[in-house]
Amino acid sequence: MIKKIFKNQIKKTGTYQVLKLKKDNLENQVENLKERISNLEMVINNLKAETKSLKEIYLNDVQISSDYSKLTVIIPYRKTNDPEREENVDITLSYLSKCGITNLIISEHADEPSTNYFVENYEHLFDSFKVIFSRASENLFNKAHAINQGVIISKTPYFVIMDIDCLTEKKNMNMALYLLDKGFEVVHPFNRLIKDIIDKKGFKKEYDFQKVDSPPQCRDWADGGIVFWNKSGFIDIGMKNEYFSGWGGEDNEILIRANLCQLKQVRIDDTLYHLYHGRPQIRTKNNVEQAKKIERIKTREDLSNEIKDWPWVVEAKMKL
Repeated sequence: MIKKIFKNQIKKTGTYQVLKLKKDNLENQVENLKERISNLEMVINNLKAETKSLKEIYLNDVQISSDYSKLTVIIPYRKTNDPEREENVDITLSYLSKCGITNLIISEHADEPSTNYFVENYEHLFDSFKVIFSRASENLFNKAHAINQGVIISKTPYFVIMDIDCLTEKKNMNMALYLLDKGFEVVHPFNRLIKDIIDKKGFKKEYDFQKVDSPPQCRDWADGGIVFWNKSGFIDIGMKNEYFSGWGGEDNEILIRANLCQLKQVRIDDTLYHLYHGRPQIRTKNNVEQAKKIERIKTREDLSNEIKDWPWVVEAKMKL
C-alpha cells in the first residue's frame, strides 16, 4: 500500500513527467528509425533489381573475345613462411598462364627479393613477365605501394589487381575486358559472393570451378580480391593510398574516391574463388584514421586538392 502511494506521488512530480516525455520521444524516434531502415532496405532491393535488369539488357547476346594484349595482371606480393600461401602462388600463376594471360607483373614489397625464384619458374609462361622489388626495411607490407609501382611500369590501357590467392573464371576476365572497352572504368568480376577452394590439389588437376563445393559466403565489404581498372581513371583518382599499411581498408577506401569522382563501375554477377589459407586480420589504427580522413571529403575538388601532391601520383603522371 505504501509503495503504491509513493509511486503515485512520484508520478505527479515534474521530474517524472519530464523523464516520461523523453522516454516517449525516444520510443517514437526508434519507431521512425525502424520505418526509415525498412524504406531504405526496400530502395536498396529496388536498386539491385534495376541494376540486374540493366545488366541483362546491356550484356544480352554480346560477342566477347579475349584480347589480353591490352591487359596487365598486377599481383602484389610478399613472401611468407606459410607453405599454403606459397602453394597459392603456383596455382594462381599456372592458372593465369592456362587462361592465356600475356602480360604479368609481380610487384614485391619485402625485406629480400624473390626475383630469381619467379623468373626461373614462371617467366616462360608469359609473353611479358616482370618482377619488381621495393625494399620494406622491416616495415609492414605496403600493398598499396606494391600495386602502384606495378601500375606505373605497366604499358597497357587496362590492368587487373589480383591478390595471389584469388581467382575468377576466364569468362569473367573476358567480360571485364569487354566492359572496359565499352567505357567502364572499374569492373569487379564477382558480386560479393566468395567460395573457398579447400581441395587445392584436386582443383589444380582441371581448374574446374564447378567442382568447388564449399558454401558461398556473402561479403558486403568485399571490394578487393580481383578488380579490373582503366589505368587513366585509376591514376586520376589518386591510385592506391600508400598511407595505408598492413592489412585492412585500402580496397574500400579507393572506392570512396572512385564514387566521389563518379567513375563508371559495374559488378559481374558471379563468384570470386579464394584459395583458402589461415590469415590473421589485424587492421592498424593508422588505416582506420586514413579511411576516415577520405570519408570526410565531400567534393571532387577537395579530393583533387588532397591527392595532387601524393608522391606516387606525381610519379605516375610524370611517366604517362
